[in-house]
Amino acid sequence: MPSNVDLVREATEAFLSGDFDRAREFTDPAIVCVRPPPFPDPQSYVGFDGVVAMWGDWTADFDDFEMETVESEDLGDRVLVEVVQRGRGKASGVTVVGRFWFLYGLAGGKITRLEAFLTREQALG
Repeated sequence: MPSNVDLVREATEAFLSGDFDRAREFTDPAIVCVRPPPFPDPQSYVGFDGVVAMWGDWTADFDDFEMETVESEDLGDRVLVEVVQRGRGKASGVTVVGRFWFLYGLAGGKITRLEAFLTREQALG
């Protein structure tokens, strides 16, 4: 069985490449994705369709969007992933770079929760 860090990495790679069938294999059917305050329009999404919807909302204002994992940290039943994202604003044409932290919850070899944070401290708070 892969480590939790490997599981999250493989799921992310599958999702970002558009291989949703493979990404779904790593995801609990009742996964909850949370975009908490202070993000604009904070909300929760449920199920794999929720993962897709959250990603669509997250990237809707950008062209040429890409995400790079900087570091992953195994926290037992959670994995903290620091990412750098780049995209060109659809309206402005300006390239934007952002650093975020995603906290994944895992159980039974599946991702059960995904939360997005602006800082490492918020993610671990």
